[in-house]
Amino acid sequence: MKIPAIKGKIGETIYYIANLKFHQINQLVKRVDSELHTSTSLREEIQRSLSDNYIKIKQYILNREDHFFNSLVLAVYDGQPIWTEIRYELEDEWYHNVGVLHFNGEEKIFPVDGQHRVEGIKAALREKPEIGSETISVILIGHSNTREGMEKSRRIFSTLNRYAKPVRLGDIIALDEDDVVAITTRILLESFPLFMGDRIKASNSKSIPASDKKCFTTLMTLYDCNVELLKYYKFNGHISSGKLKDYLRVRPDDETILGFYNFLSEFWRAFENCFPEIGSYIENTSPNAAESYRDSVSGGNIFFRPISLYPFISAISTLAIREPEPNVIRVMEQFREIERTVSADPWSKVIWNPTTNKMVMRNQALVKYLFMHMYSHDILTNKEERALRAKYALVHNISINEATERLNHIFIHNA
Repeated sequence: MKIPAIKGKIGETIYYIANLKFHQINQLVKRVDSELHTSTSLREEIQRSLSDNYIKIKQYILNREDHFFNSLVLAVYDGQPIWTEIRYELEDEWYHNVGVLHFNGEEKIFPVDGQHRVEGIKAALREKPEIGSETISVILIGHSNTREGMEKSRRIFSTLNRYAKPVRLGDIIALDEDDVVAITTRILLESFPLFMGDRIKASNSKSIPASDKKCFTTLMTLYDCNVELLKYYKFNGHISSGKLKDYLRVRPDDETILGFYNFLSEFWRAFENCFPEIGSYIENTSPNAAESYRDSVSGGNIFFRPISLYPFISAISTLAIREPEPNVIRVMEQFREIERTVSADPWSKVIWNPTTNKMVMRNQALVKYLFMHMYSHDILTNKEERALRAKYALVHNISINEATERLNHIFIHNA
């Protein structure tokens, strides 16, 4: 077998960049076995790391015509690979790193990086053999089944996996063309006044810097809020986190995207109408439009704090789902008169530290349960009710009985 390739070197490692057809991946590449460890238990540990993620990759290959992957890193040992260099001249410059790798068929190849992609390709081929001619780029490195060779391959294996970083949520929101929440959130950023311009903090953090006096909330918080609204709009709350992740990996049709966008627009417009300060903020074009809503003395307004905006949206979505006739906007309107000053009860010590005049960042679940409890003392499940009392007692340093007594006097209109 002859494979055209480009030769390169990084550090002390010589590597070759080439393309392999899917059917070649299926035929030539096997799972890691004794190449990294002689210990049976350690070999089994490596095999266990091959999760069901390869099934999702298989489905991605079969269901998306525009499927694409980055390069596999494959280790080659045994056989007698031979590199034939082809030197050529172009515009008075000689190139000598292009050539052909000759394999005699005795070589053994295993993935150092990309084992899920390899297994996904193999699984897809079993269902759709005609994709066997598709190609994927590979980086080939040498491996030796000696102690030193195994150590070197283990180091490459661990380095590639340890330092590989998942795509950040902010980048997904900005670029993903399959995730319906990312797509509709981007449209909102370009068309909805509350989110346009610099009113949304674009970063990979959910917190707003103290120096920011302009933005309403963060990009990640807005995305998370819209995910909660999707659970209500599309699934009536009946979807697991795993199934939701799968749903967000496949782009829906344009009609579905438009329908969800229209729902989000209607919801956020109702949010603006429900709470007058939102309209006042939109009308304020100064660079310090949000300053009074994140005041360092009073804490400002709960909706201008990501730590309470997201639990609010999550709470009203959950409340609407639990109502006999779900309507998230109607539920939200019941909160018109809620106390919205961060440092006032019931938010003091829950999201605001009155001693340091700083936000408390660890109580999002408590904040959500408080919103729900204000709406109805009977809406929480027994488990949620116990969690609410325990968390409320803890932040106020009081007994469960005293927490229960206080909570019994918290309603929307006299919070």
